[in-house]
Amino acid sequence: KCHQRMDPLGFPFEQYDDFGRYRTREMLGDLLSIFPERHTDADTAPLDTRGRVTGSGDEQLDGDVAHVFELVEKLADSTRVRQSFVRHAFRYWLGRNETLDDSPTLIAADKAYVKQGGSMKAMIASLLSSDSLLYRKAK
Repeated sequence: KCHQRMDPLGFPFEQYDDFGRYRTREMLGDLLSIFPERHTDADTAPLDTRGRVTGSGDEQLDGDVAHVFELVEKLADSTRVRQSFVRHAFRYWLGRNETLDDSPTLIAADKAYVKQGGSMKAMIASLLSSDSLLYRKAK
């Protein structure tokens, strides 16, 4: 049942082999694709890189994608994805989950990220100079 959720997101990434190299066809059989140039006579099949985003909670994000580049562009244009990215950066850099009291910090980090054109440095600087970090309470 888990593949019903994962596969539609993963299929677009079939555009790359196991080593991250771009490809347009898939080698068939038990051939190891470490050195594809050694298998120029191997049977191949075209790739099906169609995928789908479902259940994101964002109607503009959900939908079909034709290939990995369309998926990445769709994710990059999503406010929901950006805010999730900021939230996970908060968790990583501050070493804890956010609370309701951290809302101003998350909003400021998101604004810094957007204002600087998607700057990770600006977002991290905002997080590391925030009241959430500087005035955290010891348990």
